Amino acid sequence: MSSIRVKTTYQTMGDYGSMDQHELMCIHNNSCDIVTFYSDGECLFSVEDTESNNLWDALQRLWSPYKTEWFGDLEDNVEYMSKEDLEKIK
Repeated sequence: MSSIRVKTTYQTMGDYGSMDQHELMCIHNNSCDIVTFYSDGECLFSVEDTESNNLWDALQRLWSPYKTEWFGDLEDNVEYMSKEDLEKIK
C-alpha cells in the first residue's frame, strides 16, 4: 500500500495572547485515493481524492470566496448564508 506522509506546524492564539504551536500531519493514501489530516495526532477529516468538487475543493472556495477583491463578486458556486443556515449551526 503506497502512501506519502508529510507534516508541518501551525500556530493558534492561546491564553493571554500567547501563541500555541501545533503539528499538522497529512497522509496521502495512494492506493485508495484518500487524504487524511491530523492535528496533534487527532484525526481532523479525510477527503476522497475525486476528480473534481470534493471536500478540499469546497474548502478552498470558501477560504477565498471572492472573484477578485474582498466584498466584490462571489466565486461561482459560493453564496451567502441565510438566517436559516445560521440557525443550523448554533
